[in-house]
Amino acid sequence: MQNLIKYRRNSGFTLVEVLFASAISIAVLGIMYGSYISSFEAFDIASEQADLQAQARIALRYMVSELRNATRTSTQNPSPNLSIPSEPNNKQIQFYLPEDKDEDGLITDANGQIEWGTNNMIHYQYIPGQEELQRLEKGEHKIFARNVSDVQFIDIDIDSSLAIDELKIVLTLGKTTKKNRNLSVTLTSIVALRN
Repeated sequence: MQNLIKYRRNSGFTLVEVLFASAISIAVLGIMYGSYISSFEAFDIASEQADLQAQARIALRYMVSELRNATRTSTQNPSPNLSIPSEPNNKQIQFYLPEDKDEDGLITDANGQIEWGTNNMIHYQYIPGQEELQRLEKGEHKIFARNVSDVQFIDIDIDSSLAIDELKIVLTLGKTTKKNRNLSVTLTSIVALRN
């Protein structure tokens, strides 16, 4: 009988041991769950940051591509030179693109001068209330980017380190995540304009 009692005493767990094991299990599960949530939030933030960067790159690439064909140094009348309002209103830009006016397949005339489409002004404009950067041409609006928190068009009149035929674009996109974290992406590009 004494061996039987001794056997029963060693064959089970006491209440203290069960509570202690449960507490350790709960702590380990809590740490694992916290780690899972943190990694999920980090993935979500990285995904939204990548989305902002992609939007900014696409918008900037399109603007740079188009503005490479604009000019600041033409002596033609009427002037096709781009114009930027002075700071702090340099959130928009107006310009013209070369155009084959004489329909000979070239954008230069018989004298080798560039033919400018001065009847077709293009306008990039930042709309703060809508957080959009828009392109306006012939009354049509095209949205370049959403979640725009700032854009600046900078020329030699604003930044004397630029050449007369250079334009700097600074584009900032921002967003607040579902967890109230502020994300921001700023891209800058210097464009060499057509002479």
